[in-house]
Amino acid sequence: MQQKAWIDHKKECQHLKLMTPAVPDEAVRLLSRIIYKIRRGVLEAKEWNQFENYPERTIHHVISHRELIKNDPAMKRKVATILYETRRFMANDSPSDDDILEIYGKVIMNAFVICDELNQPMYVGCGMYIGPCIMDHSCYPNAIITFSGITLNVRAGTDIAVNDHKHTFISYAELLAPREERRAQLQPDYYFHCECTQCSNDDIDRMMLSTKCPNAECDAPIIRIGDDFQPCTACTCSNFSAIYESSVDEITRWSPAVYHILQQGEHNGKEPQAILRECVKYLQRQAGVLHPKWNVHVIRFKDLAARCHFRMKAWTEAARLVLDTLEAKRKYFPPNHPNISLQLYFAGRALMHTGKAKEGFCYLEEASAMISMTHGSDDPLVALQTEDIINNFLLLSFNDCTI
Repeated sequence: MQQKAWIDHKKECQHLKLMTPAVPDEAVRLLSRIIYKIRRGVLEAKEWNQFENYPERTIHHVISHRELIKNDPAMKRKVATILYETRRFMANDSPSDDDILEIYGKVIMNAFVICDELNQPMYVGCGMYIGPCIMDHSCYPNAIITFSGITLNVRAGTDIAVNDHKHTFISYAELLAPREERRAQLQPDYYFHCECTQCSNDDIDRMMLSTKCPNAECDAPIIRIGDDFQPCTACTCSNFSAIYESSVDEITRWSPAVYHILQQGEHNGKEPQAILRECVKYLQRQAGVLHPKWNVHVIRFKDLAARCHFRMKAWTEAARLVLDTLEAKRKYFPPNHPNISLQLYFAGRALMHTGKAKEGFCYLEEASAMISMTHGSDDPLVALQTEDIINNFLLLSFNDCTI
């Protein structure tokens, strides 16, 4: 593997030495590697063919949207920076600006974020995979992308009737988000307006944005159609004051931005205690306004708080928060999605640490079966799951013997 990579890296290494102590952006390094591969005639990924009727696929078939990017005001500064930094890094080896922009367009439209689900930080880098990038997006995907090191794996999350890339969908966007937010992410990044089955499902989107019934004795969600809140289906309450309506609008407006700031702090290594304090504060502001079980803005803050509790080994609170959001995730994510399996896994681990071995065992078993399907039985995550199940089984057996 190292010997194979050295063919392109030796050129990169020379450029890195010339730039020292400056370090080029990872996008510039990826661009330079692709350019050197193209010059060597490495254009296709022959080893990747998981579909029937799979078309010939080379780097030249990958869509770049070069003209859209060139004429996009929001991309103007970023494009200028990429062109400058690529020329600076590759020096005399640099191709024309048009060629750089063509390859850059292919990268930002088609590159995959490489993740390590076993370790922190999860983000490893980004890579260009010519075969898998043929698959289109859906906010309710039927296929799952996982990584073994830098090897990309695609597995069906559910039965797919036709073994064809036109019927196989992955996700380009965050799925635990309302339709407007998903589309706002996809349009500027990929230049399309999503009309997938999930985006066409008004009922799901309304539930994702559901609010708390003004009747304090009622737990049912309130649905909003356009600007109008619908009467509660459980208690028939329809007393929606101007204060209630303005509170919903205000909290719905700031929740996504605040969440992403806190999430970025987590990725940057901010202390979990500090992030948790913020989560608790904003969850208190959402309480009584947004629905505590079904509203995605509440769910995301609870997820973040749960991860903080895990890092702090506060198992009881971690288990409570993880289980709080599980039913909603089963509704919003497609069957066997990794987000659900990891949720089950964390629920099992947290419950095991609180002494609830039987309950934890059930969640770990379900998670293990799901992860085996989406990741493959030889994935390291499955081995970790199996180890947890064995430990939990031994703990359960020991407790039964000592009663």
